Amino acid sequence: MSNHVPLDNIHLNRDEAFARAELISIDSYEIELDLSNAAELDEPSYPVTTTISFRAATSGTDTFLNYLGQSVEAVTLNGTALDVAEVVGSARIALPNLAHQNQVVVRSHSLYSRSGEGLHRFVDPVDGQVYLYSQFEPADARRVYPNMEQPDLKAAFTIRVVGDEAWTLASNGAETHREHVANGLVRVHFEPTKPISTYLTTFLAGPYAHFTDTWVGHVDSGAQPIELRIFARQSLAEHVDAPELFALTKQGLTWFHDQFQHAYPWGKYDQAFVPEYNLGAMENPGLVTFNETYIFTSRATVSQHMQRATTVMHEMSHMWFGNLVTMKWWDDLWLKESFADFYGTKAVAEATDIPGAWQSFAHQRKGWAYVQDAYPTTHPIVADIVDLEAARQNFDGITYAKGAAVIKQLFRYVGEQAFIQACRIYFNNYAYGTAQLEDFLAVLEHTSGLAMREWAQAWLQTAGAPTLQATVDSTGSLTVTQTALDPITGAEVLRPHALSLAVLTLNAQQQLANISESPVVLQTGQRSVSLTSKRVPREAVRAVIINSQDDTYAQVVFDEQTLHAVTNYPVSDSSSTTVATIWSTLWTMVRQASFPAAEFVRAVATLSPTINEVSMHARILEQAVVALQDFAPEAQRDQLTKHLATALSDSFGLFEPGSDRQRSAAKAFAQLGRGTGFLATELNHLLADNASSDIAPGLEVDDELKWLFLTSLASLGHIDSKRLDDELATSRTAINELRHRTATAAVPDPVRQAQLWRQVFDGTDATGKALSNAELSAIATGLRASAPRDQGQHLETLLAGLTWIWDSRSNNLATRTIDGLFPIRHSPIQGGPETQREHPVLHTIDAWLADHPEAPSALRRLVIERRTDVLDRLRAQAAADRSPTVRDESNPGL
Repeated sequence: MSNHVPLDNIHLNRDEAFARAELISIDSYEIELDLSNAAELDEPSYPVTTTISFRAATSGTDTFLNYLGQSVEAVTLNGTALDVAEVVGSARIALPNLAHQNQVVVRSHSLYSRSGEGLHRFVDPVDGQVYLYSQFEPADARRVYPNMEQPDLKAAFTIRVVGDEAWTLASNGAETHREHVANGLVRVHFEPTKPISTYLTTFLAGPYAHFTDTWVGHVDSGAQPIELRIFARQSLAEHVDAPELFALTKQGLTWFHDQFQHAYPWGKYDQAFVPEYNLGAMENPGLVTFNETYIFTSRATVSQHMQRATTVMHEMSHMWFGNLVTMKWWDDLWLKESFADFYGTKAVAEATDIPGAWQSFAHQRKGWAYVQDAYPTTHPIVADIVDLEAARQNFDGITYAKGAAVIKQLFRYVGEQAFIQACRIYFNNYAYGTAQLEDFLAVLEHTSGLAMREWAQAWLQTAGAPTLQATVDSTGSLTVTQTALDPITGAEVLRPHALSLAVLTLNAQQQLANISESPVVLQTGQRSVSLTSKRVPREAVRAVIINSQDDTYAQVVFDEQTLHAVTNYPVSDSSSTTVATIWSTLWTMVRQASFPAAEFVRAVATLSPTINEVSMHARILEQAVVALQDFAPEAQRDQLTKHLATALSDSFGLFEPGSDRQRSAAKAFAQLGRGTGFLATELNHLLADNASSDIAPGLEVDDELKWLFLTSLASLGHIDSKRLDDELATSRTAINELRHRTATAAVPDPVRQAQLWRQVFDGTDATGKALSNAELSAIATGLRASAPRDQGQHLETLLAGLTWIWDSRSNNLATRTIDGLFPIRHSPIQGGPETQREHPVLHTIDAWLADHPEAPSALRRLVIERRTDVLDRLRAQAAADRSPTVRDESNPGL
């Protein structure tokens, strides 16, 4: 049997999965986790008993389970004990000679995790309490229990957990009863789930604090009242703003039921905030897990509240898109993530009174997509996912943000009523099953009366971002032109667009005011459209903004007058989506070396105080710091740093004391101060926490700001490790321990930093203990803070160890290690932007790629993307003196 099933093959490919799905139908899983030893940290594993009842289409055939556990003690198939040595490998369990109806029972031990994958174990530094939670998407349930790890083999799960009777023990279903099994231990039984995929199962255990409430239900959809619970570590309990979180949850449940008219099918609605989480959140039905950074231990801005609300709504959308109807295979990951990203933003904008959702989507979320789409590794939204390794890598800006932007365009293209009706029919038709692209398109064609295949081919099955440009002739007539080449095929792709175009001119307050806005429609295959009824006034200062309402996905090209206007004058409606489109375009231009980083920084320094929308204001400040440190030539950085620092310092007093924008400016100042010696005095003053000071009146220097300032001062050598240890001792929390690691790694001690670099490379601390996911990233962040260019000396060592890193640890830990240590800041060689392709650093990276054609595709993808990051920065620096300037010398602020 082992000759036919590669038992040590960790990679499940699509062909294998489809073949298994043709053969197998799963009726149910019964899983018992025995976590009675979870608090004993020297115990690496825990017992698991798994019973799977399934049918085979043809008797006498073979199949296999996926399992990445520590050991397997017994496998019993249809009452017959199988030879473990014969059927068990390191990644699979063979099941030979199947009957039509089958039952397999596996007794095994699974490993506690430190990577955030599988069942993660965490010790709270505040009180020593142990907490556990699971994270499985896309394929880590097999780290906890043997299964058939593919999304289309859905089944009902009956779960039992043995653990400390004083602990919270939770899973997808509601607890039905518990029985005492030993002193202080109970076995908790949970209601069977409705059919779900393995990646959606979940476990929670530990002394979590909990909060309760109830949603009243929804008459029109028939939804019954739902029990709501929130879980967080005991040491975070005082910071849990349960009333706001429950209010968001209730608003979301009501709004989604209004939209979808399909009753929430998962019983209870738990939300657990957990430590060292790799993601923002995960949509496990009945028990959603969130990164505990969403429990605000320091003062949070309205932007942070908006981002948290968007995540809550994103996960709630998954209760229908993804959980109720699941993609057949990971090719159609967009069928849940793109929809959830779109609906998460839409729900915040329409169901809550939190501002800035669509503005943040336009400027920040889509910015992620534009960066991802510019990499050589870009892919269509409906991607070709050949195996689980590829699936893991495609949780990216294309699948999430670009997909959501395209869904937003689709929403406008077919109309709101047709779109919502399609969703309702889709849920009814495919509830508790799986679906593919064709299934949703067929429903949408039915409700809209439009042919959707052409639209899908143009938007979902091609790669790259289209470019839109407006040209104004001598009469003021406007023409909008699109250009787009699929970077994978090289073919021209002229996509359909329905968008808005705004014309702005100066008002009496010397602000750019919107004087007209017009709809623009480009059909599939149409290269340009003339707006015959539109005339642009012959003003000395005017701007033409394409996609002003952010209705489509496209990079925008500004003409010279528009570029001059938007970088010298504020927009009168500073919170509008138009402003978000402007700044998103400018940032893309910086990355593409078509707009000098110095001019971007100067524009931010002058115009950022006029931007009232908090998330947008914070984001462009962050981008200005990155533009200065990464994309501006080294010879310009000191002058630009002084210019931006002066603007930020001035804004401390300009903004309302204690306001969100003042706080965002303080964070940006701290980031700017890393490695910048002449800002040390101001950083020390800010650290002094004198809210009545003249520098930043009303600024609350809590733990978050304190450690940002400490890290900056540490990076300058103005604070030593002892001072950092003393600061940690005054408030030892989990997040402060990570901040301490970052600050300590930033201290410019070459010997110590070399040791820390090696720890991240090896994945272990000085004692040989494995670093957790969060610890590893914290150290790597600190190493980049003081002398990021010094990491370049380690490039060859890193490249030589890449395959060992990839093979020796989980995907997540390997990715964190490589991204954390890869040096992306380098000085350009003599010559223009294109000359930089001959840079020695790029040659070194290219040599590794050439020498490792058989390296895992996900690893090669990481290296190619980091190579692109290096090249983008080199090209921008080299182009700085060759690009036309847009400085307005009549404006002393620039």
